[in-house]
Amino acid sequence: MDFNNFVKELKRRNVIKAALAYIVFSWVFIQVFSILLPTFEAPVYVMKLIVAGLMICFPIWLIFSWVYEITPDGIKKTINVTPETSIAPETSNRLNKIIIGALGIAIILLAINLFNDKNATTVTESGTNAKVDKSIAVLAFADMSQEKDQEYFSDGISEEILNLLAKIPDLKVISRTSSFSYKGKEQNIQKIGQELHVAHVLEGSIRKSGNTFRITVQLINVADGAHIWSETYDREMSDIFKVQDEIAGKVTQQLKATLLGVIASTPVNPEAYNLYLQAKQVRRQQSEESEKSAEILIRKSIAIDSSYAPAWGLLSRIIYNQIYRFTILPMSQENIATGMYAAKKTLLLDSKYAEGYAYLARFERTNWDFKASAANMTNALSLAPENPEVINEAAANAADLGKLKEALRLQLKMLELDPLNYFNYFNLGLHYYLLNDYKNAEKSIQSFLLYYPSTSTAYSQLSLVFLGQGENAKALEALEKEPDMFFKLYSKCKVMYAIGDQNEADAQLKKLIADWGDVAWPNIASVFAFRGERDNAFKWLDLAYENRDGSTLEILNYPEMVNLWGDPRWNKFINKLGLPKDHGFHMD
Repeated sequence: MDFNNFVKELKRRNVIKAALAYIVFSWVFIQVFSILLPTFEAPVYVMKLIVAGLMICFPIWLIFSWVYEITPDGIKKTINVTPETSIAPETSNRLNKIIIGALGIAIILLAINLFNDKNATTVTESGTNAKVDKSIAVLAFADMSQEKDQEYFSDGISEEILNLLAKIPDLKVISRTSSFSYKGKEQNIQKIGQELHVAHVLEGSIRKSGNTFRITVQLINVADGAHIWSETYDREMSDIFKVQDEIAGKVTQQLKATLLGVIASTPVNPEAYNLYLQAKQVRRQQSEESEKSAEILIRKSIAIDSSYAPAWGLLSRIIYNQIYRFTILPMSQENIATGMYAAKKTLLLDSKYAEGYAYLARFERTNWDFKASAANMTNALSLAPENPEVINEAAANAADLGKLKEALRLQLKMLELDPLNYFNYFNLGLHYYLLNDYKNAEKSIQSFLLYYPSTSTAYSQLSLVFLGQGENAKALEALEKEPDMFFKLYSKCKVMYAIGDQNEADAQLKKLIADWGDVAWPNIASVFAFRGERDNAFKWLDLAYENRDGSTLEILNYPEMVNLWGDPRWNKFINKLGLPKDHGFHMD
């Protein structure tokens, strides 16, 4: 058979059209699965197997088309089909329709792909794709010093760069706790990027020799592990702030992000800055002793150089925790005024320091100055809408105003920005508890306790969660692990009453009033509300109001407060607080 006759035979047997139909169909098939497989998170090898399978089947299909013909009586070998009974022309028409239909689908898919590619390019160039293109995690810089005694400094310098980048509009910056969780571990940049959902990673190292630092920094593209930019700086300690700004500026340029104005840091005495970094490092231990030690360090820093705004901000935060979380300082107007002064000093030194506005807003709420608090919270969010610390304060603000669903939404957003910071799970558990979602509250607090098993108030809160689920035995068991004596006693008053041990419940409440009756007015009110004793509950709420107890706002959200609803004194009490009109507290 010569070549021309062979081609004619190929056409007669529809082999050429069958090949075209197979190729077009395969292309459409691959396009469809390229969309479906990522949706179901299928491994990469699945697509490779599909493509390989289609390639292997292609010659088999061609052989089948040559050897066999589809007839009204079924599939028969072509040599056994007479020209009179062959329906090859009809099969040819069907193949034409299949090819045209498949080509139509292919054109549509191609147009969609071209549109998406163009749109992705436009988004990248215009700088609006914050999630994919403009996202970064700053890893803890490695301490390469010979003595290995500069960890606080290497952590501090990388955190300060992180804070500078966090001021950039539209740039998603993963919070310190999550990005620093990889410290000391073998680092696979692509895996880190996938876990933190970022497109870029900044890593570096610091080596100290005398008063000179060598800082090496690398900006890496997570997608392919390529180094976009790297630089080495040899600087004196006094130049460290210029280096921070320089690194942040170059990273910004590489990410094609636009700054709102110029990011500038105020020069600070190197010794004072070292003490500031040490204070931040110490208080991450989350204990009473660490808070006391951090206060000593930060006050030494301020005594050396009082012009550094973040140092005053840290002092404000420490004082707040000592008053309201660890009960180290009494809740006096003098201590509250000290904390507010530190927050205001922060803003006098740096009017664009978002966390300063957030800290001031919280102190103002403790004084029930809701108008000023709202204004400062708005300032904080406008300056740093993606700053996890600011979002955390915004969540606390929403909860204090009775807006529990909004508080939960903000807390979940904070976890999105700081997914590996398990301390956030305590606050998340509290928000779920206030919404009577006890299952999620238990899950969140248990997650927190895996990493912070000795932190005060956690087991106390867990016991109340168990109590809400009617698991009284578990509530008592959890309470025995609580290290903080006040919170242990406070929660025990409720647990013993729920168990039905009236005598023990009365004895515990009597002790709570004797030991803490001069400062824990809203807590005592909540115990009486839990017991359904309305008169005593309102008596202690009025004492909380007279003493401007800042924790009153949180406690008004507690589940047991529903026992006071319907009493005319409830509405009267809420109204006299001077809350904004859009507050979320129950009103009859």
